[in-house]
Amino acid sequence: MLLRRRLAWAAVLACSPYLVLKLLWVVGIDVGVVHPDELNRAQWAAANALTFGMDAIAAAIAYTLTRPRETRIRAWLITLPLWVASGLLVVIMLAVPLSLLGAAVGDAGNPFAGDDFLRPWVYAIVYGGFIVEGAVLIGAFGLYVRERWGALLRTRVRALPDPAGTRDAQRFLGTAAAVLLGVAGVLRMTWALGSELGMSGRWIADRNATGRWMDGVQGGLALIGAVGLIVLVYRVGGARVRGPLAMAWFGAGSAFGWGGWMGLISAGAAPDSTLAERTSALLHLVYTAEMITGVLALTIGWFFLTECAHSFVANPTAHPDRTDRTAQREPIIQGRPAEHTVAGTASGRGARPGGSVVESSAG
Repeated sequence: MLLRRRLAWAAVLACSPYLVLKLLWVVGIDVGVVHPDELNRAQWAAANALTFGMDAIAAAIAYTLTRPRETRIRAWLITLPLWVASGLLVVIMLAVPLSLLGAAVGDAGNPFAGDDFLRPWVYAIVYGGFIVEGAVLIGAFGLYVRERWGALLRTRVRALPDPAGTRDAQRFLGTAAAVLLGVAGVLRMTWALGSELGMSGRWIADRNATGRWMDGVQGGLALIGAVGLIVLVYRVGGARVRGPLAMAWFGAGSAFGWGGWMGLISAGAAPDSTLAERTSALLHLVYTAEMITGVLALTIGWFFLTECAHSFVANPTAHPDRTDRTAQREPIIQGRPAEHTVAGTASGRGARPGGSVVESSAG
């Protein structure tokens, strides 16, 4: 618990530079902006207020994970925001270092180099802050999940129960989500490899190495997430739940987070704006597929977590594939009877989810 609390405090601190920068922009102090006189003030303030709020929620959840009684909070109030946050952050955590590596060994553009919109130091603060924030926040959340649902995570996939008889529904939804993830993943991978399929002229003209790395990472995560979903809903193999669950978590989370965010701002963009000209009809469809995937994954996750967590308490001897060590640890979790931890979780009570990243988040 001590390590989790330290990581969570580090996440709170890592959010601070971005929050300060966004707050300055909201109140009209345009530090780091190359041409502030060209900004649409209303749209600029609204976009920055929204992204300030998004990161403030992440900071608030991180602060919650520093508290000794965080397991009294309803599980979805922590897991849902962190599912979206981890999906957004993991893409940056992977794509930015890869883009920097490409710039170091080749002629690819440096994501910290700046452009005609923002100064280089802004990109360094934002990207660097997101990478640190993502690492410590995901680490703290991983420890929280292990403390709260450790027995379930250590179970073999083939031994997962189906106490409410929803397995067929989970398979139907999981298959649909995996297909959508697979299609979106393949398209993004082709764009990452240089294909211009379905691209608009403006998108092709503005294409750079960072954008291709973003597509490649998002595409790879989508394909990994599709595999994780299939393994979970069809109970394939003898792997422990934590592996395919992490695959599905990050794959569906990144698709929903980025598809939802970019779909939202592109739908609200003025018809003659650069963003609207970049967003082709096919890209709109990909955003839609990614958002639908997220909704399907949330539904499956609700079934999975509530039913399986409750089953582990209602019949703790019915899961022979757990290790002896798991069976020994399950009766008492952090000094409290299991019936007051996992059962409370299952019911939601008691003891406790194209362009520059900075430009799109800044509006």
